Amino acid sequence: MTNQLTTYRIEFGPAWPVPPITVDFADRTAAARQVAEHAIPHLKPKLAELGRPELADCFFQTDRALTVGQFMWLSLAGEKAAQFCPARLTPTTEETR
Repeated sequence: MTNQLTTYRIEFGPAWPVPPITVDFADRTAAARQVAEHAIPHLKPKLAELGRPELADCFFQTDRALTVGQFMWLSLAGEKAAQFCPARLTPTTEETR
């Protein structure tokens, strides 16, 4: 059973080859992992093409209101960070995949 109040369709920026996905955000950590597992295989070729394959070791983050998200890459040792692949989150009543 899906909680309709926490299910969101995620659509990624047009410059990124990631198909949309519907995810239940009742557990935000689990949802972020599900989004990353879905998107990273699609992101890897694009990141390699851009000369930044290390960015595939990233995580998905959202704003508090669950309206927008993006992928974030951090290198604590190198004191570097990158944000990429913006996404729009839209509440939905669809079943999660």
